[in-house]
Amino acid sequence: MGRHDTTAAVALTILVGLGVSACSSSDDSASMSESTIVAPEARSGGGGAEESPADLATAGDSATSLTSGIDTSGQALATTAGVTVTTPDIRRAVDDTLTAVRRNDATVSHADVNIGDERDDGSVDGSGYLVVKVPPTGLEPLITDLGSTVGTVSGRTQDTSDVTDQLVDLEIRISVERDVIERFQLLLTQATEFNDIVDIERVISERTISLEQLLASQRNLENRVEMSTLTISLQYVAPAPEVTAAAGDTITDAWHTGWDVFVGVLFSIGLVLAVTSPFLVTAAVVLGALWFGGRRRRTNRPAAIAAAPLVTARDEEFAAPNPEA
Repeated sequence: MGRHDTTAAVALTILVGLGVSACSSSDDSASMSESTIVAPEARSGGGGAEESPADLATAGDSATSLTSGIDTSGQALATTAGVTVTTPDIRRAVDDTLTAVRRNDATVSHADVNIGDERDDGSVDGSGYLVVKVPPTGLEPLITDLGSTVGTVSGRTQDTSDVTDQLVDLEIRISVERDVIERFQLLLTQATEFNDIVDIERVISERTISLEQLLASQRNLENRVEMSTLTISLQYVAPAPEVTAAAGDTITDAWHTGWDVFVGVLFSIGLVLAVTSPFLVTAAVVLGALWFGGRRRRTNRPAAIAAAPLVTARDEEFAAPNPEA
């Protein structure tokens, strides 16, 4: 193996060690500095290839992209909220919820709706579960809209996490991974030995997979910052009975109400009399018969008493002996 191959092998060994150190979470910034120092030596040992202006621009973009996804206050906040809305009509509540979501520039990412049958009181039971993505500034307006147009907000939860450090860490690791891949790709163009080519391609493949995983985590985290997640739970409640006012707003309404009450009372009395009339007639006949029978007995008794002394006196007059005789 010549001097050129030996230098490439040494550079390969150094860059492999650099790739391992770049993945460690102990000191990402130190790893990036180390890769910046080692790369020129590897390229000079491989034939004096110089870094193009495009490569320098890429490195500059990686350094300035560390602050992407962070708001003006210096914090990247990921908000997750949930509300429970009660309603007597699940079918109408689902339609009103979708309208409110569109009105507040939100989108439905998941929905699970179960609409039941219509009941005798006109209500429709069932349940609904919707996951909505909404801009952070539109979260509160959407919840207010749900409470005013869909139903009653009976419960609410909210959790806000500061993910600024996670985004910065991902930016650094992504920058290091890209830098390592670029330098291994440069070594691949300079390698002549089969074993070196295989090793370099294996490292490039591993670093590319790691880079894609980091990019996916970054996209997911940035999406959580850009769009808040709101979970809407629709629950059925039976409608409250309607209460009619007893009196109107004017004297005429009050008079009509009083007349209706008076007629209702008369109707109730008539209904009671109609139901109890057989019993009342029977009781009247029995009481009349008893009263008539008692009156006849009271009338015959004085006549009998008055007649009894007369008979006795007459009998004594005829029965008594005459003393003069």
